[in-house]
Amino acid sequence: MNLSQTQVSNYISVAGLIVIVCNQFGFVLEQNQVAFVLASVGVLIANGYNFFQRFKKGDLTLGGFRK
Repeated sequence: MNLSQTQVSNYISVAGLIVIVCNQFGFVLEQNQVAFVLASVGVLIANGYNFFQRFKKGDLTLGGFRK
């Protein structure tokens, strides 16, 4: 997987903030789990965006096949 080290550190920073806020409200979370979820969601959004851009360009059908 080709991730930017800067973006990985951003995921971990945001994950730490989420863990701190959740702990204040009584929810016990681990920072690694939150970072994994954030990174996974980011990958899904990026793939969806790439698919949409290719569809918008016109060389793919809605099902993802080449025209």
